[in-house]
Amino acid sequence: MTPLIIAARGAVKAGAHHLRVSESDLDRLLNPEREVAFRLPVRINGENRFLSGWRVQHSRALGPGKGGMRYAAGVNRDEVTGLATLMTLKNALASLPYGGAKGGVAVSAGRLDAGDRESIAEALAHALTGVVGPHTDILGPDVGTGSADMDRFASAWADVADAESGRAVATGKSPDAGGIKLRTGATARGCLQAIRVARERAGISSDAGVAIQGFGSVGRELAELLVDDGHSIVAVSDSSGGVHDPDGLDVNRLVKAKEDGGSVTDVDADRISSVGVLTVDGAAIVVPAALQAVIDVDVAENIRADLVVEAANGPTTLDGMRRLDRRGIAVVPDMAANAGGVIGSYHEWCAALEKRDCDGQRAEEDLCERVAQSNVDMWDRAEKDQIDLRTAASAIAIERVLDGMRAPR
Repeated sequence: MTPLIIAARGAVKAGAHHLRVSESDLDRLLNPEREVAFRLPVRINGENRFLSGWRVQHSRALGPGKGGMRYAAGVNRDEVTGLATLMTLKNALASLPYGGAKGGVAVSAGRLDAGDRESIAEALAHALTGVVGPHTDILGPDVGTGSADMDRFASAWADVADAESGRAVATGKSPDAGGIKLRTGATARGCLQAIRVARERAGISSDAGVAIQGFGSVGRELAELLVDDGHSIVAVSDSSGGVHDPDGLDVNRLVKAKEDGGSVTDVDADRISSVGVLTVDGAAIVVPAALQAVIDVDVAENIRADLVVEAANGPTTLDGMRRLDRRGIAVVPDMAANAGGVIGSYHEWCAALEKRDCDGQRAEEDLCERVAQSNVDMWDRAEKDQIDLRTAASAIAIERVLDGMRAPR
């Protein structure tokens, strides 16, 4: 098993054991309802190829499956299953009418041109006809995919499924294809709400230093929001490495370096490794916002922050979680920290189903309220039951999923 599925199953087991659920219910929580493996006949870089892919619908007890579709060379069934499991917990914790799902295609996204992506989208539409749909399972962007891929898939799916429109079968689309402005930046905006709740509950200053591993769309947008909120960003990293300044980095310069096609390491600051960003001095809050399974037991032993906020999916291994818990370092788990994206997707989906424009202000208010409330609920449960935050979040989510499983159909 991959570290991600081990961590996802560990979160389920922790919440389930705390609730003392039955063995049969635990079995239902650990094993997905449906797994679909497929081979996509595509044309990439002028050559005919077959790509392996998976779509896992972990649970639809609370509504249709909802989760991203990633393009990554190393993606596999275990990884997709782990991510789908986390989506079940995340959607339930946020009180969304969704189950959890996820998908992946084993391909190196960085080598794909527009024609390659069109070919994959069309092949996916054929492979997933009858598997996904506006009331069955809704796709969204993920690692290696973006709004253009969701546009392509929605259009191709509508043609294959002979549907009037594919707007509600995928979210994270461009505005011209039915996307909404809120979806861009939604994950970072939700993460800010989680940090606001956490710093109040953990007694962390609103001007404390923050280190962010990952300066993609989420990390970059979160850095800007945190600076506006009074924090200093003392360290960041991207795929080329990291930079550190205990007095605070100039986020505007970092953003410009990325917009100019460079790296955060192009700015004038002390160079450190990407892992070093997680263990740097001067950061009260550490935010892994890039890869999964980066906080292993060794990294966890060397983190000097008071708080870890998981903006990425599955950034902490099971052993890393245990070490952080033993050291008394609070961890806001991914299911509570990064739910803003799927909440934004929910509003896009509703607008598509109801064939109306999205009320952007009301949607943003709902996003902030849902993330803040789910995080308050998690902290309250952790304090009441004397358990860690991940177990508390999982327990709340599992209670809701089990209620959905037992509800009359």
